[in-house]
Amino acid sequence: MKKAKQMWLFTNRNCLVFDENGEQITEYQRAITCYTLNKKMAKQACEEASEFHIGQWREWEHPIDKKHMLYLLGLAKREDDNK
Repeated sequence: MKKAKQMWLFTNRNCLVFDENGEQITEYQRAITCYTLNKKMAKQACEEASEFHIGQWREWEHPIDKKHMLYLLGLAKREDDNK
């Protein structure tokens, strides 16, 4: 599978994930949807990516950091806050 570079999380919790060539990584996108969350795949995508954004489809976007992406996906752990 290709390695994630960018993650875009939308307000409906759908997600777009792109590799270093700007191509979508559908395996990660299927793991993070408005109806399902594969925590293992989502965590892996977050660990690989270096750019994170939150937005509302075709309305607005804002860059965020990895820590906040993990919070928004429910993947943050208390011990991560102490690092």
